[in-house]
Amino acid sequence: MAANIKLILITAWILPVLACSSGSSNNKGEILLPPAGKVHEHISCNANTLLTYALYLPSKCSNRLSQAPGQKRFPVILVFDPHGDGSLPVKRFSSLAEKYGFILVGSNDSRNLQSPAESEAIVQAMFSEIETRLPIDTSAIYVMGFSGGSRVATAAAMYRPYVKGIIGCGAGFPSGVQPPNYKFDYFGIVGQGDFNLTEMVALDKTLAQMDFRHFILEFDGTHGWPGLHETGKAWDWQVFNAMKDGRIQKNDSLIKAFSLGMTADYDSLVNQGRLLYARQSLDFTVNCLSGLSDVTALKDKLASLEASSAYKIAMKKFNDVLDKEQKEQQLLMEALFSRDLKWWKSRLGKYRDCKAAGLSPEDTLMNHRLLAFLGLLCYSNANGLLKQNNVEQTRVVTGIYSLVEPDNPEPYYIMAVLSGRINDTTRTLSYFKKAYDAGFRNKARAQSQPEFEIIRANPAFFGLINKMQ
Repeated sequence: MAANIKLILITAWILPVLACSSGSSNNKGEILLPPAGKVHEHISCNANTLLTYALYLPSKCSNRLSQAPGQKRFPVILVFDPHGDGSLPVKRFSSLAEKYGFILVGSNDSRNLQSPAESEAIVQAMFSEIETRLPIDTSAIYVMGFSGGSRVATAAAMYRPYVKGIIGCGAGFPSGVQPPNYKFDYFGIVGQGDFNLTEMVALDKTLAQMDFRHFILEFDGTHGWPGLHETGKAWDWQVFNAMKDGRIQKNDSLIKAFSLGMTADYDSLVNQGRLLYARQSLDFTVNCLSGLSDVTALKDKLASLEASSAYKIAMKKFNDVLDKEQKEQQLLMEALFSRDLKWWKSRLGKYRDCKAAGLSPEDTLMNHRLLAFLGLLCYSNANGLLKQNNVEQTRVVTGIYSLVEPDNPEPYYIMAVLSGRINDTTRTLSYFKKAYDAGFRNKARAQSQPEFEIIRANPAFFGLINKMQ
């Protein structure tokens, strides 16, 4: 899917690097590795034990690393979660890591709103760790991330020529950076309900202009880590590229099985009338197999589909919705500091009304994306204003934020911090309890929050902290 639209980057990028330890050395100079075939949630980095990561080693991996030339080496994927929860994607994709024979490493420290220096220190640590402490194939180093973590992964690859590919989920390149120093293979994954859909669609065109080998996969989902099906396609794509480059041996049986499976996928989508997804499926197959097998018939089928009137109608509807969405996003950004709560309640009601007359499925998805976009817009601005100590505007934006995401504890937490900053003990404790009731459980964050010093000795605050894990 493609559209001539402007690239929108609304998430602050974070660049991540220091050095990590996955095992200990024995008297033979070998490094003992954690048991293979299971997820290890917290392993301390070698050079900085304050940094940790989650790890999955495929079951065929040896329990020790040596410099012996015959030791089996594995492709590795460094994964970055926007909330510093490396175990989440490592657990989620460990079955794929086992199937494909990949080492999976997820940072527990890289997260949104870090400074470029902080982020880079973490990334460098992760690269140092995999290079010195794990049996990796240095010709098969990949990075992967979701949302802000996707921007971290991309930034990490931009200046490291040994990174072969990126899997970027739910967000594209970091904002405000120069074009990459080196080329890499880029596979993007974005949900149809993701507020960054317009950005990823535009990135597809940008990467084509830059002549990068790339593919952007859309799926039925929102702003979150993709599932095994979508991620498996990304890993397939990277493996086929490695075959094309001669980094691994061509596997004809794998190619044949993949081709048969994708043919069935295409036929099913056509029968369902989902022509945009059918076109994507066919394009993905061509993209994977070009250079490995004859794709002439597939290209002819793709051209025929794109020339059909039914496909053209579906594509126009898709592009019209994206254009409408961009205008609505601009309106929301301008309204953040100029509209009252009555206006916002009316606008949010419009986005949430899934039964409004004349509302198409495409409009419903757009409204879902706009709500998510607005949530992130409020989050970013509220934190930025809080750092500037702008009390009044922080209150305004946080009030809108709580309307957009009433079940999110973050607006209440921000208001607790703001209240603590002006020494309002009663409201600090009240807002902190609201954040807890809404699901806030980050004990370390609360304990280290300097604005909570005024309630630290309060039994109610102490009781809430003790309930957190």
